[in-house]
Amino acid sequence: MRAGAEAYILAAMQPVDKFKADLEGAARRAAGKGEASEAEALRSLFFRSFPRVGDEAKAALFASFLERHRASADSGRAWLSGLGSILMMDYDGTPFSQADWEDIRESIVLEEENLDIELLEYVLSLVLDHGAL
Repeated sequence: MRAGAEAYILAAMQPVDKFKADLEGAARRAAGKGEASEAEALRSLFFRSFPRVGDEAKAALFASFLERHRASADSGRAWLSGLGSILMMDYDGTPFSQADWEDIRESIVLEEENLDIELLEYVLSLVLDHGAL
């Protein structure tokens, strides 16, 4: 694909789709450079992508991702992708377990006083809908 066409496609994407594409791109670029390199590339992307979420919450959520990623890189990235859709207030329906929803809740409430109220309400309503509140 030509660079101009690729740039047009990326510009037309919804933010959650761009995050998912960036996530896959970061993982692809870091492939073969070792697990630590991939983890750092994904951490950097994750922290840059969600400026409305405090560092403490992002660190807790990323630690949860790393546990899943160690077990399975593909399912770990799918989990992080789904989490990204929640943080962008465009939940994509990723099937999270009850423990996942509880983990998301616990991580988000770490920053509840500093978090954008609209985002906090969105996340907590999803947590409530999934029986983890």
